[in-house]
Amino acid sequence: MAGKKIKNKLQCIVTALKAESDPLIRFFDLSPDYSMGFPLFRGEGLMLIGVGIGKNKISKNLGTLLKKEIKQNLVQVINIGVAGGNPRSTKIGQCYLVNRIMDGETNQGHEINSLIEYDLEEKSLVTVEKGITDGGDSYPELVDMEASAICAVSRQYIPTQQLAIIKIVSDHMDLEKIDLSFKTIAGLIEHNVPIINKFLLDFRSILKSDHNTKPAMN
Repeated sequence: MAGKKIKNKLQCIVTALKAESDPLIRFFDLSPDYSMGFPLFRGEGLMLIGVGIGKNKISKNLGTLLKKEIKQNLVQVINIGVAGGNPRSTKIGQCYLVNRIMDGETNQGHEINSLIEYDLEEKSLVTVEKGITDGGDSYPELVDMEASAICAVSRQYIPTQQLAIIKIVSDHMDLEKIDLSFKTIAGLIEHNVPIINKFLLDFRSILKSDHNTKPAMN
């Protein structure tokens, strides 16, 4: 009887903005893959998909990619990007690991419990339809525009423990008062690349060839 095929470990970084992607593509020396019809870059044991702002393209593009990749790989999904933060609970430029996500439109929630400890402070996050410009008093910690959809799609293909959300605070939900330029966002990501790299190495270590790869049930 033939032995069970051992799958390779593959980490899939998901970003919304080109300013978030570019520093990661350079640091990890990723090359473009034009075969899928959307922004995709690959390296050794790593790939990066750009899904754009908001939830519109996540279901189709990320879902198509994961459906293909899980056939031959043990996949982890890591959403990396900037987020708005409550000024009372977050600091501009600081990197946070998200442990709880709520969709502000549907109220669907996702909890991500780490299997190992990381050197990152954990925060909750609400995914919103539009950028928050009034200081965000009703949001206690973080806000973004993609994470809930990334969670929902990923959980159809992989267990929740193979999913991570990393957010770097770019603003205190006061977008009308600041100029959040491409250079500013890229700089925030680049400054945190050493932290991101360490997290990815630690996160990869929990993947085992005999790992339970059944997706979470909603």
